[in-house]
Amino acid sequence: MVNEGFLSQRKRLDTLFYLTAAFALLGPSFGIPVTSGFTLTFFRLAFFVLLAGFIFRFVNTKSLEATYMYPIRWYIAFLCFWIVYAVLTLTWVIDMGKGIRYVVFLTNMIALALSFPYFIRNESYYQKITKVLFGVYTAIILFAVFESVTLIHLPTSRAADENVSDGVSAAVTSVFTNQNDLATCITLALPFIAAAMIMLPLSRKAKTALYGVFILSGYVLFATGSRVNELIVLPLIAVALLILFWKSLDRSRFNLKSIRRNGFFLLLAVVLIQVMLATMLTPEGQRVVGDKLGSTSASLSDLHNAVSEELVGEEGSGIAGQSGESITVRVNLLKHGFDFLVKSHFMGVGAGNIERWMHPSSDEYVSGNVNKENIHNWWAEILVNFGVVTFALYLSLYVWLLWRLWKLISLKRSPHLSPYLRFGAVASLAAMTGYFFGGMAMSTAIHFTPMWISYGLALAVLVLGEHQNKQVEPKSISGSK
Repeated sequence: MVNEGFLSQRKRLDTLFYLTAAFALLGPSFGIPVTSGFTLTFFRLAFFVLLAGFIFRFVNTKSLEATYMYPIRWYIAFLCFWIVYAVLTLTWVIDMGKGIRYVVFLTNMIALALSFPYFIRNESYYQKITKVLFGVYTAIILFAVFESVTLIHLPTSRAADENVSDGVSAAVTSVFTNQNDLATCITLALPFIAAAMIMLPLSRKAKTALYGVFILSGYVLFATGSRVNELIVLPLIAVALLILFWKSLDRSRFNLKSIRRNGFFLLLAVVLIQVMLATMLTPEGQRVVGDKLGSTSASLSDLHNAVSEELVGEEGSGIAGQSGESITVRVNLLKHGFDFLVKSHFMGVGAGNIERWMHPSSDEYVSGNVNKENIHNWWAEILVNFGVVTFALYLSLYVWLLWRLWKLISLKRSPHLSPYLRFGAVASLAAMTGYFFGGMAMSTAIHFTPMWISYGLALAVLVLGEHQNKQVEPKSISGSK
């Protein structure tokens, strides 16, 4: 009876985990406004109940039941160190409120990421969570398509508050605050969709559904007008997937018939995306996308000028370049951020305090060439907030994770890995490779749940894959004798 009771508790926790993951991806769009500055989101509610259930189970069992997470022990150790160091930085921050808020976000997001390898205990759980996330992602994309046609925005979208000449913003954001966040979410998800269509033995109905979402994702991605994700991240992911497919699939899969078929469907997807952009986007939306993509060369010129300080550094100097404000402002934000890092003796300005140092009321503020406070780069956000040591550890473990996933996908190194885990390793590796640049598109990633979910999925597939390899190797050795 006791075992049955614990089993029932575990199943309820599993259900809560799936709900938490689903609501995390939906973000702040689903919740109950409590005050003008706080919304009790369904994610926060589900996460709190899940945490309470986890603590209750731990009190009853006196065990974390987490020994199978041993392969990622160094990642857990670093993430715990990161939280401790973030708390320590509160002793020198200049804005305690922002610092505490950031530490809470960081702790919650790290717990979210680690919940994936904890609750995904075998391949069956990994299949379930990827299906749940795909369902939620599909809903996000479908609403984005609807939004692009009707210009009806969710209250959490920045587009709902933008003042434009026509009265309604043409920005496509779906459940996110801005279009760059939506675009980054898409580039994190596309490798999973593409890899599933190529690598998994799916039914024709399942492949058709994936192909449809793939096309809609491409349409929404270009409708956002996110230059970083469209012109840098997407090509990088495409090249990465080609290399990873060649590394992870049997060479017999690369026959002329297969290449022709996949090439045809890829070309068809490109044509359909172009047709949708030409017929479904509003005139204002087409103008915005055309202006952004058409200003690529101007953006490169602005980047060169900003880096060479032709548009930077003078009091009252302009911030608008040939392509607008975005490029020069971002470069100036980075320059100020690195200056703040030096002034903090490379220990970081403290959790969440970049915005406070960038604020006009700060003694360190350099006016005239920035009109934002957030540094708009995830890598720089870690570096400037938490210093060189934390950033170096984060980046080293990130690269090490990519290397270990690379070893998992290899047919030579992991010949007995199951098709689904090999698919998961390929998709995670491609997504996280693209995020090297995708992380530079958003204003902040501290509460950008798709990134933390992607990190958690990568850790989960690493745990399962390495355990599966260890279970097979002894049998292979004994069999050979």
